[in-house]
Parts: sequence; structure tokens; C-alpha cells
Amino acid sequence: MGQVKPQKIFCWLQKGLFLSLGILLGIGQIQPVKSAEEINIIYGPLVLSLSIDSLETYAQTGKITRELEFYTQFLDQKSLARFRTFLSLRFNLTQVQVYRLTHLDIGEALLKELGKLIKTHPQRNGFYAIRAGLGKAAANPEGWTIIDMMRQFPTSSIQIDAQDFLKLHDGFVTLSNYHCIFPSF
Repeated sequence: MGQVKPQKIFCWLQKGLFLSLGILLGIGQIQPVKSAEEINIIYGPLVLSLSIDSLETYAQTGKITRELEFYTQFLDQKSLARFRTFLSLRFNLTQVQVYRLTHLDIGEALLKELGKLIKTHPQRNGFYAIRAGLGKAAANPEGWTIIDMMRQFPTSSIQIDAQDFLKLHDGFVTLSNYHCIFPSF
């Protein structure tokens, strides 16, 4: 048996490296990062879409677009004002603070519950996507809004289960009524 010369090994390594790079470049082309452009509101078999642009327009200017008008017809003026305030509310949490909060047991539990309502797919909890969206939104040194977080949601759309949302709303109303009856609670 003869020895393999170092030059031959180097030649084969070089060819293998170029072949590997060619395959990786052909197969693994860099894909643009997805971010949410719309919210899909799911109610049973019905799916309604709402662009994040229309929410942003409303938050910044108070103008209700034709697209948003369908949804706002069910709200009174007080609720609309609160909704606009909620969309415009600026949070001053840094990425480090968001990271720490969302990795605490209580933070994870809250995000997992929220992920039952806000999903990446109709059957997939949005926990990780919400956490990622919050982390990316918190990179803004001037603070961030809910709209910023939606824009950083790592899928092309945000799925919201309306039936689960209504159950949550009813729970908050019940809790609020309980608080009114027992103010020291």
C-alpha cells in the first residue's frame, strides 16, 4: 500500500469544499424574513382579514379605513377611543427586559395563554412567535407599540380565534364586575 501525498489530500479537500459551497448556495438561498402583514380573525369556518396597515393608520391619525370600518361598526365611541389608545401606547421595555420577563415562569405562562388566542396557524399556539415579536419590537430605543410587535410577528399573518377571544373577554367582564362588587379585592 502506498501513501497518499498531502498535495492530493489538499486537492480533494478543495474540490469537496467548492462542491459543498455550490450545493449550499443552490439549495439554501437566503430567504427574506417574514413579518405579519395582516390579522386573520377566525370564527368557526369564517375567516376575516384585517391589514396591520389599517390598524396603524387608525392608531396614528384616527382615520378609519374602509377595511377597518367593518370591524369598528360594532364599537361605541368610548371603546374606539380606548382601542386607539391601546394601539398607540408606547412601551419602554428594552430587549433585555423583554427577554427576562418572557423567560420567567410567570411570563412564559402568560405568553402560552395568550398564544392560545394569537396563533401562527389556526391549530398552533403563538407562544414562540409572540415572544419573538416582542423581542424584535423592543429593539427600538424609542420604545415600541402593539403595532410594532405585530409587524415583528414572524409569520405573514397573525391568527386570532374569535371564540376564544370572546371567552377571555367574558372572563374579564366577570372579573371586573366582581371587582365592582368587592372593591377591596
